[in-house]
Amino acid sequence: MYATPPNRDQHVGVEIGDVSSGSERERCLKTLLKLSAVLIVVLVVVLYSRKDTTVKICYSTECIQTAAALLQSMDRDVDPCENFYAFACGRWGEEHPTPDGAVVHNWYADRQQKLLRRIEGRLQENISDWEPRPVSQARVLYRSCMLTEELDAQGLEPMFRFLREIGLPERPNLTVVDEWDTASFKWVPVSVKAKRRVMQDLLVGLSVVPLERNNTVNKLHLGTPEVSTLMPEYRDRRRRLEKRRRKMMMSNIEEALEDPYLEYIQQVMSYIYKWNNDQDLLDVAVLKAALHIYDMSERLAKLKPDPLPVHMEREALRSNTVEMNIEQLQNWTSGEGHKPMQVNWTEYFTLMFEDVENVTLDLEKDTIMVTNPQYLRNLFILLSVTPNKVLELTLWWQVVNMLAPLTNSDLRSLEQRYMEKATGSPNTESRSMFCTNTVTKLLGMAASYFIADPLSMKDVISKVTDMMAKIRWAFASLVRSAEWMDKDTQQMTIEKADALKLFVGYPDWLLNAEMLEEYYGDIDMNETSYLFNIIEVKQLIATYMLSMLKTLNTEDDWNIDPVEVNAVNSIEVNSIYVPSAILQFPFYGLGLQSLEYGAVGSLLGHELSHGFDSSGIHYDKHGNVRRWWSNSTMEKYVNRTACFIEQYDGYQLEKTESRVDGNMTVTENVADNVGLRGALKAYERFQAQNEPEPKLPGFEEFSDEQLFFLSFAFGNCENWGADSYSFYESDEHAPTYVRVLGTLSNFPEFAEAWKCRTGSAMNMQRQKCVLW
Repeated sequence: MYATPPNRDQHVGVEIGDVSSGSERERCLKTLLKLSAVLIVVLVVVLYSRKDTTVKICYSTECIQTAAALLQSMDRDVDPCENFYAFACGRWGEEHPTPDGAVVHNWYADRQQKLLRRIEGRLQENISDWEPRPVSQARVLYRSCMLTEELDAQGLEPMFRFLREIGLPERPNLTVVDEWDTASFKWVPVSVKAKRRVMQDLLVGLSVVPLERNNTVNKLHLGTPEVSTLMPEYRDRRRRLEKRRRKMMMSNIEEALEDPYLEYIQQVMSYIYKWNNDQDLLDVAVLKAALHIYDMSERLAKLKPDPLPVHMEREALRSNTVEMNIEQLQNWTSGEGHKPMQVNWTEYFTLMFEDVENVTLDLEKDTIMVTNPQYLRNLFILLSVTPNKVLELTLWWQVVNMLAPLTNSDLRSLEQRYMEKATGSPNTESRSMFCTNTVTKLLGMAASYFIADPLSMKDVISKVTDMMAKIRWAFASLVRSAEWMDKDTQQMTIEKADALKLFVGYPDWLLNAEMLEEYYGDIDMNETSYLFNIIEVKQLIATYMLSMLKTLNTEDDWNIDPVEVNAVNSIEVNSIYVPSAILQFPFYGLGLQSLEYGAVGSLLGHELSHGFDSSGIHYDKHGNVRRWWSNSTMEKYVNRTACFIEQYDGYQLEKTESRVDGNMTVTENVADNVGLRGALKAYERFQAQNEPEPKLPGFEEFSDEQLFFLSFAFGNCENWGADSYSFYESDEHAPTYVRVLGTLSNFPEFAEAWKCRTGSAMNMQRQKCVLW
């Protein structure tokens, strides 16, 4: 330790005074040495002072983590003004390879897997008496899924039992399928039981949802059946595969025979017939039955309208919905040219609501919202020329197709091989992770209990809410400056944004054992009944949906599980949900506000803007459908969004001959642009109200604005599997590289921050698309 003299100036003066006794040369040398020492001290002080006040660097754990991840992801050999996505994400795929079987891999999927691994560990813990019963039941469901030896020992008996319970045979009689059978097949009770037990739509789709023009009232909706499955599919493959199959319907038997789906039907049917069965079965009989199923499935699919992006589907349903009472519905579906009374709607609805608590139907006065009347009419025309045995066989397959992978390892392997052929990639997901995913999808709130942290979430909720307030302010400011909007429409738009409800983290009641148990009711899992455990959950969901018919919607609550790495705008209730699962790196907790606003800020802005996209503008601040924008503003809005459609039409889908569909993807593209613009304006306000932020280590030369845009791109890094691009041909989301390039090239602020010359790829000489 060094002691400091009490009077340093005086002490130095004495030293200098003592030099007078030496020679002139010595005096000069000592003076120069002393002056040099003083200059060095001054220089050190100046440099230290400059580092301390003008070049502050953030060395927090969050900043170091973000800096390291960015450096791993970026390809700094790429010119950011030519391809900013490659600059920000060029090496991301090396560090985050696409898992086998995944269509795409991005930060959302990566973080979801990380979260599932946490939940997996908790599910493997012993059941405790002190935890809420639904949490214990989640562990039981996981164990029943993991007991594959038990599933093999039970074989197909659980599936056969369920088929019997809903009125379908274990094995249809294949020898009489080609014959016209006058005996009636009572499909109505089968359809009702499938809906009430496992939420599966057979032939017709039924739901109880809020009325669009008054969302406090729940209404029966009848229309096209939803594609459903009891199993949460890995990487959403089944949904995407269904879309693609709709586009590739076979025109002749030769094409059908090459379809992996037909082969799968044959294999499953043959296996089921041979399992514990001594009866001989000719392969030709199986093939003929499979062809009947295949043909009928395609005929039913052709009755449905072509798949549309969400914004177009809502409008199509709205313009094609008719309110009918049961008598009118009966007349509509039993019209001239039909076999009389193919369906008795009184019987259908009576069975559907039998023993549902607090719901009594008035079959003379109650009305139904028929969302696609022509589908129902065409359906019954088709059924009038369909042999009963073919119809029975088709419904049998629709149920078996859903149940088979939940039985033994043989049928699971058949399904896995089919999916590999259909998608071009294998599924290597471990059984443990599959079971964890199943529990998380089916008992989402119970699984969320494992990750709920009230201490850390309190601060997060406060910060996200504050950021959202700034983004609302920014959005209102942008709307006020929009000269193409009339003043009344501007004001109502701002009022809707102000009325938006924000849900962050998880429900307040999640950690209340009594309320969590009330949420799940009398759910009862059994370690040796995997299939019926899943049926138990699905039945609970179906019963709850039906029970809501006569209930007024008066309370706001969560409609997304907190374990979902996503954020959602539910325009029907004018609410945004930001689950705790997404409030993790790289969307949140990045260390600097420039990075936070570029990541989670742009995400909040994106979801806010959905309330004012081509679907959202039909819903008022209460979430009800009504005309609240003026005609002139609506027309100008359409003209301005046309710019985005044309812009994104110009992007090529890599490794395909197709281009991005600007019309199909327009709502997501506009939300990206508006959301980032709102986040940028909100961040500029933050800058004006606060001291300058420190620098990110390793990125000292980057400005705050550059980090803002870099963070936005980084959160959208994505890696593609071999078959990824073809799936984007029917998706309302463009590939993320297109979303990043398209959005940033519309920002003069981006070009200025990165010094991009006019004419460069990120600052092209074209009209920049701006909505607000």
